[in-house]
Amino acid sequence: MACAITAGYAIGCRDAVGGVDAYYFAEFADITAVDASGTITGITKASTKRFWKFEVPTKSTANATSNPVGSTENGTLFFEVSLDFPINKRDATTRNIVTTLAKNKVIAVTKDKDGVYRMYGKNNGLYLGASTGQTGAAAGDANGYVLKFEGQEKDDFFVVTDALGLALETPG
Repeated sequence: MACAITAGYAIGCRDAVGGVDAYYFAEFADITAVDASGTITGITKASTKRFWKFEVPTKSTANATSNPVGSTENGTLFFEVSLDFPINKRDATTRNIVTTLAKNKVIAVTKDKDGVYRMYGKNNGLYLGASTGQTGAAAGDANGYVLKFEGQEKDDFFVVTDALGLALETPG
C-alpha cells in the first residue's frame, strides 16, 4: 500500500512559543464520543461529567510530547505520549487529587502557550507514570509534585477547536 504525500512544509514566521498554560483531565470512560479528522470538532461527555482544569505555573517546565515510533521491520507506527507538569503544593487536598488521578485512565487536553488546545490519549487513554512528590531540601526548593502521564496512541495529538476548548469544564 502506498501512502500519498499530499503536502510539504515551508518555514513560516517565527510566531511559535513553547510551553503549556493548563491541562484538562477527564476520566477516559466519561468521554463517550470524539469527532475528529485531524481537528476535534465535537466531544460528547457522559451526563454531569466534565474536564477538570489544572493550571501550571507561568515559568514552569510543563510540556507535552508526542513522538513517532516506527519499525521498518514490522511495518508499524505509533506515538509515545508524555505529559509532564508541576503542582506546587503538598497538602491533603492536593494529595487526594493526585491519588485519584493516579488510579484513573484519563484523556487530556492541553492549552498551550500558543493558545492552541491539543488532545492526547484519544484512543487508548493515559496513565500516571514515574512521577515525584517531594518536600525539597532548601527553603527555595519546590514542595510539591511533578506528574507524568504516559500512553501509546495510533495517532499523533489532535487539535481541539477554540469553542470546544472553552467548553471543556462544562458538564455533559
